[in-house]
Amino acid sequence: MNRILKFIATLLVVVVILGVAAALLLPRILDPDKYRDEIARLVYDKSGLQLDIQGPIDWSIFPWVGLSLENISVAGADNQQLGQLGAAQVSVKLLPLLSRRVEMQTVRLKGLELTLVRNAQGVGNWQVKAPQPGQVKTTPSPETGQPAPQHSPEKAPDGPALTIDIASVDVSGLLISYNDQLTGQKYTISDASLTTGAIAMGQAFPFQLKARIAIPELAMNAQVNGNMTIDPETGNYDIKGLKISAAPAVTDGERLSIVGNVQYQQLPMHITGDLDVEPFNLASLLTQLNIALPPMADPEALNRLSFDSHFSSDGNNFNASSLALKLDSFTLAGSLNMDQRGRTQFTFTGNDLNLDNYLPPAVATDGQTTDSNEPSSANQPATDQKASVATAEQQKPAKAATAGPTTVEHPLLPEAMLRKLNLDGSLKLNSLTAAGFVFEQPALTIHAAGGQQRVKIASGFYQGTIDMTNSLDVRGNPQMAASATLDDISLQALAVRLPELASLQGEVNASVNVTTHGQYANVLTQNLNGEVSFNVDKGAFLGTNFDHLLCQAIASVRKKTLLQTDDWGTTTEFTNLSVTMDIKNGVATSDNLIAALANMNLKGDGDINLVDRKLDYHLGLNIPGGHAPGNDPACEVSEEFADVTWPVQCYGEFEDLKCGIDLERMARTVAEITQNRLKQKFEEKVQEPVKKLLQGLFKQ
Repeated sequence: MNRILKFIATLLVVVVILGVAAALLLPRILDPDKYRDEIARLVYDKSGLQLDIQGPIDWSIFPWVGLSLENISVAGADNQQLGQLGAAQVSVKLLPLLSRRVEMQTVRLKGLELTLVRNAQGVGNWQVKAPQPGQVKTTPSPETGQPAPQHSPEKAPDGPALTIDIASVDVSGLLISYNDQLTGQKYTISDASLTTGAIAMGQAFPFQLKARIAIPELAMNAQVNGNMTIDPETGNYDIKGLKISAAPAVTDGERLSIVGNVQYQQLPMHITGDLDVEPFNLASLLTQLNIALPPMADPEALNRLSFDSHFSSDGNNFNASSLALKLDSFTLAGSLNMDQRGRTQFTFTGNDLNLDNYLPPAVATDGQTTDSNEPSSANQPATDQKASVATAEQQKPAKAATAGPTTVEHPLLPEAMLRKLNLDGSLKLNSLTAAGFVFEQPALTIHAAGGQQRVKIASGFYQGTIDMTNSLDVRGNPQMAASATLDDISLQALAVRLPELASLQGEVNASVNVTTHGQYANVLTQNLNGEVSFNVDKGAFLGTNFDHLLCQAIASVRKKTLLQTDDWGTTTEFTNLSVTMDIKNGVATSDNLIAALANMNLKGDGDINLVDRKLDYHLGLNIPGGHAPGNDPACEVSEEFADVTWPVQCYGEFEDLKCGIDLERMARTVAEITQNRLKQKFEEKVQEPVKKLLQGLFKQ
């Protein structure tokens, strides 16, 4: 028995000695440089790539199976340079391999350069084919009767699952360049490096990736780091403490940072995560990226942006169950879902959004300013007003051509983006400001598909309510349509936005149906067509006393002097005001303005030119006979002047409207009155005798 034990011990010693000797002697006896051609041929047979190992090849066996290479180059299609590696070093511990454990020292790659080129025909230098292998033995397929390749059944490995432990990974000097000769674009990733901590399956390890990214007219420095867990056995991969940051390669470049966690499950595929964009200056970043921004009304617009999200995906659908965005002072929160067809559905709520801050500033036009020192007719003495009224028609300026903008206008619609929209969603805000109008607690619903969009808004609007439907078609030249109903809108509140309404007060109810087309603000105005109708209840004209104007006109015709020269007031109340306006090419025309005033009635017709921002409107006033406005006998109206229309004209630019007697229509009115008076006298003096004569002629 002792002899057997000694024999076994001696045998084990011999095996150990032989193993150590092999580890020490084999690398010296077997020169790996002799296998350069075989290695290159194997790579070519498997991939079609041409491998050239120019530097030394070193290897070891015990206790580490190690391999190091230097100066390796790879050629692709047409023998073009595809890749080059300065040095590579890999070492695997030998004994743990027997128990299916891979324990590696630091894996080092240095000076890896990839040169990717796509030629003018669209073929890349990496697109090579391996040599055709020998004939594969085939047998007829029972389903098709055609030969089918034979595959050896895969045998599941016995024993414990393979585990991998790597001390660390160190990749430095990585350079990747891409030259697309078909499009003329060039991209470069340079100064790239990857470092990790100890890698063990199922355990978290730190990693850091750095790179400089250059695309046409843009260079950025990027970095990705975090803690990763890899578990190939379960197919789960997690990244915690992820941080992705990038900044333009300029002095004080604005940095974009994304932080969060991502979990990936391989089978069935499922991704969940939380990614947050830390606050940054979007306007500054876009400028540094050579992305030109159009002028915006608010110089501080896009100065602060942040974003928080929680999302999941199964590869076909994307669901963001929690999203929160902050842009300047605006906040938005909600959810979003995208399916594999590209359809997007969303629901969001937000606070106060002012869209005008992000649109081009208002464009000044020529001929719109007036001399503030010029006295208005309302402030002139009565005798001067007579002269002004008498020459109102002669002094009326001719219609001017459309004033061109003093600065270049910018397109209002991102057509290319709008054509791609495919979405259904709802949005509720505390307030929305658009084109200067403020919508209170608006609720919006949006549908967009195939280049057509439809937006509905239900909102509080200047102490009233509004329901609006807007449609936009950008399949060609942008076409727009809008319809709206307004109820109980305060004109005094609305005048804050539209100063031209400052001369009115009351509550307006209206309906709007308009269309237009174009891309620029002035073009959209010129192409505006449709109909607008409204009525105002319990209102008043401010700044103008129609009693005073009419009394002046009557006194002038009667060649009388007004006894009452002051205390007329500057307001004319009315119980109702209604009108329907037809809009053609930016000019609104109406012939049915009707108002019921306290002491008279008013009718009107004329044009409102939205393109030139001018008004030319005629107002007709009438009062009952025997009544004098203001109780001034100089303008008392006799029965023959009852229900006669006394014309007043308002004209001029929106910022400088003038009103006065329309002398042309006044002359026609006086002529009609004179004609009626002569007709009456003729009937009194001629008709009665003739009647008696005819009765005598036919007397039986």
